[in-house]
Amino acid sequence: MRENHEQAKRRLRRRLRTARTRLPAEAAVGLSAGVCARTVELPMFVAARHLVAYVPTENEVDPGALTKAARAAGKAIYYPRVGQDRLEFLCPEPDEWVQGPAGIPEPASGRPLGPDAVRLCFLVPGVAFDGRGARLGRGGGWYDRALAGHPGAARLGLAYDFQVVPFVPEASWDVRMHVVVTEARVLAGVERSADEKENRP
Repeated sequence: MRENHEQAKRRLRRRLRTARTRLPAEAAVGLSAGVCARTVELPMFVAARHLVAYVPTENEVDPGALTKAARAAGKAIYYPRVGQDRLEFLCPEPDEWVQGPAGIPEPASGRPLGPDAVRLCFLVPGVAFDGRGARLGRGGGWYDRALAGHPGAARLGLAYDFQVVPFVPEASWDVRMHVVVTEARVLAGVERSADEKENRP
């Protein structure tokens, strides 16, 4: 019997989460630095006034060097907080963090990201990506719903190169990345619309 869509996702997710977890800490630090070094020079990162970052978990690419560069450039930096049925994004007050439902630190309070934020760029973690910008997350759909609420924002996926696969199975609600960055390369994903190019970074 042929493998269905959800089975393919589960199999790919299991394989790559295991590979990422087994990555030695020292290697993860070095590879993350390589990803950040490529990302910091991208026009969509440079032009952003508002940046949505994340706190890495399960050995994800650490965007710490990017948030440091963004802070030095005067960009507003937001982090996700799990709401009742969606992610909210807050520019946190210093030292006001709490443990989220999944054990990931999240802002206790802060200025929320508004729907009209201009020059907005999302740094997006993932389990797998492909050359089209398709992304496989952890299975909850949190980021897909959040990104759909900010259609004009630049979407920048961060991954180790072994997380880039030939094809990621997609559902109709999955949101593709504009660019995927690894320590080895920058992959152009979905083409940005004319409106996005004119009004966003």
